[in-house]
Amino acid sequence: MTGCSKRHIVGMFVAGVAALVLYGLVVEPEMVTVRHVKIRDHVFYKAYGALRIVHISDIHLTRLGERERRIIKTINGLRPDIVCVTGDLCQWGCSSSDVVSFLKSLRGKYGVFVVLGDSDMSSGRQRCFYCHYTDNIHRLREKPRFLRDQCVAVGIGDSREMTLCGISPSTGNDQYAMKKFYSGIVQAGLLRKGPVLILSHFSRYWSMLPGDERILFLSGNTHGGQVWTPRWLWPYLFPGKDYRHLMGVFRSGNGKWLYVNPGLGTTRGFPIRIGVPPEITLIEVAPE
Repeated sequence: MTGCSKRHIVGMFVAGVAALVLYGLVVEPEMVTVRHVKIRDHVFYKAYGALRIVHISDIHLTRLGERERRIIKTINGLRPDIVCVTGDLCQWGCSSSDVVSFLKSLRGKYGVFVVLGDSDMSSGRQRCFYCHYTDNIHRLREKPRFLRDQCVAVGIGDSREMTLCGISPSTGNDQYAMKKFYSGIVQAGLLRKGPVLILSHFSRYWSMLPGDERILFLSGNTHGGQVWTPRWLWPYLFPGKDYRHLMGVFRSGNGKWLYVNPGLGTTRGFPIRIGVPPEITLIEVAPE
């Protein structure tokens, strides 16, 4: 092979890499997709009917711009019964008022429910304004409803109620705290009332929950890796993440479900998506 041919091949390779990086920086982050997921479980269906849940995560909002308005329009156009947001709402230094405006624009028939992520907790005093009213009384917002290590009863249509629990990032990322929180759900008899919907930024300890319980666990945090990679590389590339459940739907036991959303945004230090487009998930409960 001549020197000219080698230079030509190297040049083509460099150009290809540059084009791929440009695509990952500019194109795919704008390609917000809607993924339809069916949770086929007769117990869930009997309890709540054909429930429509929109799940988003890891927004990493920088500003309330045209992209965000399109996302709001898409979510509301899906006519969800419930909207669930599983943390990392804001990119470092963004305006808390933009975050609140974004969340308040979302429409769920029975409500919009939000938990914080670790990125939100690192935002200093700003984090309080995401989830608390800015007055002298330290109380959580109710529209949207923020949940921090608590469970609420959500009215679902004809006098039915669903238990919805929200886990703080510190609890969701701590095995002992997670066990204690779950024990509280059991002791309160909430699982006897029907299947429980749990929101947590982290999915790390979903696996330790009993497989014979009826739980739908929604989480994020992983971003799906942001760049597609073979599964066998996940333990090496994402050792600090729940790489066994990097993204998608998982089931264990009789009816313990997990959905890990790959997120809408990117990290500030790595603002690239390739093969893992931003996602709005429409989860529909259906009979088996």
